[in-house]
Amino acid sequence: MRKTSQDLSTNHCSFLFDTYKYSAVYLILLHLMKRNVNWALFSVVILLAIFSTSCRKDLSKVTVSEWNPEFAAPFIKTTIVFSNLFPNDTNLITQEDSSLVYFYVKDSVFNISSDTILEITEQISHEREFSLGELEMEPFGFDNELQMIDILPYLEQSVQDTLLKYDGQQSYFPPFALLESTTLDSEPVENFIDLTFSDGQIIISTTNNLPVSLSNIDFQVIDKLSQNIIAEISIDELASGTQYLDTTNISGLILGNEFSYKINTVSSLGSYPDMVEIDLSKGLVFSFEARDLKIISGSAKITEQLMYSSSEMIDFGLDPEKLKHIRLSSGTFVYLLNSEMNVGLNVNMKLPSALIDGQVPQSIFDVSPNGEFLNNWDISNMSADLSTDINQDYNILPIEIILSIMPTDEIVTFDSSDKINGVFGLEDLKLAYADGYLGQQEVQISEDTLDLNFDFLSQIEGDLILEEPSLTINYTNSIGVPIQINTEFIGSNSESGQSQSLSVDGININSPESPGDSVQDNIVIDRSNSTIVDFLSIRPDQIIYYGNATVNPEGEGLNFVESSSKLSAGVELKIPLILRADHLTFVDTLGFSATSDNLPIEQGSIKLNIQNGFPFELKMSMVLADSITGEIIDKVTFDDIASAEVDADGVVISKTPSEILVEFSPEFLDNMKIANRIYLEAVTSTFGQGQTPVVLYSDYEIEVTISFSGKISP
Repeated sequence: MRKTSQDLSTNHCSFLFDTYKYSAVYLILLHLMKRNVNWALFSVVILLAIFSTSCRKDLSKVTVSEWNPEFAAPFIKTTIVFSNLFPNDTNLITQEDSSLVYFYVKDSVFNISSDTILEITEQISHEREFSLGELEMEPFGFDNELQMIDILPYLEQSVQDTLLKYDGQQSYFPPFALLESTTLDSEPVENFIDLTFSDGQIIISTTNNLPVSLSNIDFQVIDKLSQNIIAEISIDELASGTQYLDTTNISGLILGNEFSYKINTVSSLGSYPDMVEIDLSKGLVFSFEARDLKIISGSAKITEQLMYSSSEMIDFGLDPEKLKHIRLSSGTFVYLLNSEMNVGLNVNMKLPSALIDGQVPQSIFDVSPNGEFLNNWDISNMSADLSTDINQDYNILPIEIILSIMPTDEIVTFDSSDKINGVFGLEDLKLAYADGYLGQQEVQISEDTLDLNFDFLSQIEGDLILEEPSLTINYTNSIGVPIQINTEFIGSNSESGQSQSLSVDGININSPESPGDSVQDNIVIDRSNSTIVDFLSIRPDQIIYYGNATVNPEGEGLNFVESSSKLSAGVELKIPLILRADHLTFVDTLGFSATSDNLPIEQGSIKLNIQNGFPFELKMSMVLADSITGEIIDKVTFDDIASAEVDADGVVISKTPSEILVEFSPEFLDNMKIANRIYLEAVTSTFGQGQTPVVLYSDYEIEVTISFSGKISP
């Protein structure tokens, strides 16, 4: 079949249509493929529609300059997921319900150890002089008899003659009286030379062994060393065979070891009318007995006896601590005894209120005359009761000391002021346990710094009010002492130069009830008890903290502490992203490059279609930038993007769609050819112009489509 000229004309139009159509499609597809946009199919459909409706012209009259078709195609299609805005912030945690929480945790922000609460002196010394003091002396005595044969020279001659005549016979005993005094000497006492008595008594008994009664007996007992009269005795009547006793106190007297009796008078009326046996070997018997003797100086043989038995009190010298019981992990008890006495000593020393392996620590040793003894014993693992002293029931370790004088074989010189010097020391003490009152004191908490990493905050500009931030101090405490922590937190923003203090009331730390236990607890600092909202509003990158701990803030009580006891505290900063905000800015970045070859657009408008799933009212800008220099070249802004709808708890319940059309200029197209980055910058306020707190979830998203509606360049 042949074709007409009209058919040929139609075919030519079809050819031209095909030629221009496929050239345009090719150019647009090429552009879209370069942009990696998956809307190519949609664009082809649009272009085909354009060319199918415009091909009715006479193409022979159409020039290339007249060909300038309009088109509309997506330029950017992206989804902004909230969690992707902060990909490098490891402290931003997504919880099980997808809500976002900022966590910053640092262990051991401060530690208080047992030796900070209680520190005893590693070396405690106690010095003591032990004087010899008053000694006991064994009783001594002797008997002396003044026989009639010894008295005869001091009687009248007739009496002498009668007595000598009838010696050994029965006869009348004649009356007599001493014409002058006579002296009777004793034998020396062997166990001393001289003594100063602090106490004692001499009992002198006078016994009449004659067969007649005696009267007017008067005599003196004399110390031969000093010739001092010890006792003067007068007896009015002493019947035959009877005895007279006289007691004399010798306290303060200095006596030698030899004594004499000076008999001044003695007389008798005789036996008439009775006949008696006359025996000149009999007479007056004087008995001398010194007993209950205490001596303070002299030269003598010293018998074995107790010199000292008592408890010395070692005071740990603590103030204001009042310890009742302790247990040592290590330590040494050191003692030195230096004698300045001529007698030897046996020393028995023990710690009566202490135990080591269930036994009372004890040491027994001898100190030689004028000698020295140095020794020590290990008191590791010793437990001790420091409350046994009736005068001070704390901080006192008693040492029971028994000093016994060893007997001397020879006479030695001594004085009550003679002494032995004692030094008792506790050395290298390490406490394993102590209880009692540990005092009210302050322990300093050294200054330190927390370096925060608020990456998510550094990427957001604008005013931000965090609704439920909290700073939690988690602690473990095995110190059995009430403690109040008084800390100062100062936050600083190094970029802005701002600083803000966090005012916190005193923090009371709970303590365990029994040794070996520990308490794990926490203190939460939030907006109800602090200024933490203002504190975090400056977005600090450092927190400087320091302070002190007050031990026993309420006063005296029963405390305990072990060597392993400590208070260890860490900090956990928790910021749930529940906030109110105004003019916050965040940015999403898209890679982009454009040239005249792959951007064949002349003029038109940019249409923003958005499904806003963020609980923010938005003003979004498409910013053209140079990624190398950071220079912003141009931007197009889309205002009044409505917030997602939120419920009463500030949680998004549905996305809100918005469509905004903005004209662009040819200069904007030129700038797109220069730019190699596109930023989607959003300036936000939370739902209700920043008046309503909202909750941020990691899966919140905004679906963004930006389309060009314009003419293709010829």
